[in-house]
Amino acid sequence: MASFSFLLGLLLLVLWALPLLLGFLSGRAYRQGRKRVGLGLLLFGAFLGLLARPRPLGVLLLLLGLGLGYGRLR
Repeated sequence: MASFSFLLGLLLLVLWALPLLLGFLSGRAYRQGRKRVGLGLLLFGAFLGLLARPRPLGVLLLLLGLGLGYGRLR
Protein backbone atom coordinates (compact mmCIF):
# COMPACT_ATOMS: atom_id res chain seq x y z
CA MET A 1 0.00 0.00 0.00
CA ALA A 2 2.88 2.36 0.68
CA SER A 3 4.26 1.93 -2.84
CA PHE A 4 0.85 2.90 -4.30
CA SER A 5 0.90 6.12 -2.28
CA PHE A 6 4.45 6.78 -3.44
CA LEU A 7 3.49 6.30 -7.09
CA LEU A 8 0.45 8.52 -6.70
CA GLY A 9 2.58 11.22 -5.11
CA LEU A 10 5.15 10.91 -7.88
CA LEU A 11 2.43 11.25 -10.52
CA LEU A 12 1.12 14.38 -8.80
CA LEU A 13 4.62 15.85 -8.70
CA VAL A 14 5.06 15.18 -12.43
CA LEU A 15 1.68 16.78 -13.19
CA TRP A 16 2.83 19.89 -11.34
CA ALA A 17 6.34 19.98 -12.82
CA LEU A 18 5.43 19.47 -16.48
CA PRO A 19 3.40 22.68 -16.92
CA LEU A 20 6.27 24.62 -15.37
CA LEU A 21 8.82 22.99 -17.68
CA LEU A 22 6.66 23.31 -20.78
CA GLY A 23 5.94 26.96 -19.99
CA PHE A 24 9.67 27.62 -19.60
CA LEU A 25 10.49 25.91 -22.89
CA SER A 26 7.63 27.73 -24.61
CA GLY A 27 8.90 31.09 -23.41
CA ARG A 28 12.40 30.34 -24.64
CA ALA A 29 11.15 29.15 -28.02
CA TYR A 30 8.97 32.22 -28.47
CA ARG A 31 11.80 34.55 -27.47
CA GLN A 32 14.13 32.93 -30.02
CA GLY A 33 11.61 33.43 -32.82
CA ARG A 34 10.20 29.89 -33.02
CA LYS A 35 6.59 30.92 -32.55
CA ARG A 36 4.95 27.71 -33.78
CA VAL A 37 7.06 25.57 -31.46
CA GLY A 38 6.35 27.94 -28.57
CA LEU A 39 2.62 27.86 -29.26
CA GLY A 40 2.56 24.06 -29.38
CA LEU A 41 4.43 23.79 -26.10
CA LEU A 42 2.16 26.39 -24.54
CA LEU A 43 -1.01 24.58 -25.63
CA PHE A 44 0.22 21.23 -24.32
CA GLY A 45 1.34 22.86 -21.08
CA ALA A 46 -2.09 24.46 -20.70
CA PHE A 47 -3.72 21.07 -21.23
CA LEU A 48 -1.54 19.52 -18.54
CA GLY A 49 -2.05 22.54 -16.30
CA LEU A 50 -5.79 21.98 -16.44
CA LEU A 51 -5.32 18.29 -15.56
CA ALA A 52 -3.35 19.06 -12.41
CA ARG A 53 -5.34 19.43 -9.22
CA PRO A 54 -5.99 22.10 -7.95
CA ARG A 55 -6.47 23.75 -11.33
CA PRO A 56 -5.30 27.26 -10.42
CA LEU A 57 -1.98 25.81 -9.30
CA GLY A 58 -1.33 24.10 -12.65
CA VAL A 59 -2.16 27.25 -14.60
CA LEU A 60 -0.08 29.36 -12.21
CA LEU A 61 2.91 27.07 -12.67
CA LEU A 62 2.50 27.28 -16.45
CA LEU A 63 2.48 31.08 -16.33
CA LEU A 64 5.45 31.10 -13.96
CA GLY A 65 7.44 28.91 -16.33
CA LEU A 66 6.42 31.07 -19.28
CA GLY A 67 7.62 34.18 -17.49
CA LEU A 68 10.90 32.58 -16.49
CA GLY A 69 11.58 31.29 -19.98
CA TYR A 70 10.68 34.51 -21.75
CA GLY A 71 12.47 36.85 -19.38
CA ARG A 72 15.61 34.77 -18.93
CA LEU A 73 17.13 35.55 -22.34
CA ARG A 74 16.99 39.34 -22.06
